[in-house]
Amino acid sequence: MLYILGFLGLLIVAVFIWLLILSPGEPKQFLDANGNKLANSISEKIFLEINGLKQGIFLKSKNLDNPVILYLHGGMPVYFLTEKYPTHLEDNFTMVWWDQRNCGISYGSSTSQNSASIEKLVDDTIVLTKYLLERFNKKKIYLMGHSGGSFLGVYVVDKAPELFEAYIGIAQMSDQLSSEKLAYDYILNKYREMNNKKKVAHFEKFSFDDQNKIPIE
Repeated sequence: MLYILGFLGLLIVAVFIWLLILSPGEPKQFLDANGNKLANSISEKIFLEINGLKQGIFLKSKNLDNPVILYLHGGMPVYFLTEKYPTHLEDNFTMVWWDQRNCGISYGSSTSQNSASIEKLVDDTIVLTKYLLERFNKKKIYLMGHSGGSFLGVYVVDKAPELFEAYIGIAQMSDQLSSEKLAYDYILNKYREMNNKKKVAHFEKFSFDDQNKIPIE
């Protein structure tokens, strides 16, 4: 048994080292035709303490003179997808891919999930924006929100509009309660058409009577 446990331990260490070699955790640099780092470019991962919490950010740009876009993800950080599915936004902008508190590289086992209130996320965004303005010597930046990030984005712009050139909403959230009601009615009607009594009964137990709460199973 000890030999087996030892072998498994060595195997886990070997796999960890192999994954570390394949993915050292640092973004790839932009290179010129000679294989050297592209002048005036940036490709780095940094950590900042924002409102008492260590949070991770990826900075990508082929030209630091370009305008800055701060991207607000919709609950799941998407920077890791850009390696396989390039956006090419960094060709014309300095892209800031921020892993919000409790997400991605900003997650910590000691961090309370309850700390990610909309008020704290708004304040985090404003603190990060001011850091970006100073670091990249800009008067204003662009704010881009996707899905849940668009919900956050409108609150941020409403609180500090003077910090932003413009706001860009992708899959913009507006009245989420109405959206959930429409989806609920559609699904319930489909199960009724299919005569799936079990599913109908399951969905009929939920209620939208409380106008301030979306029912969650």
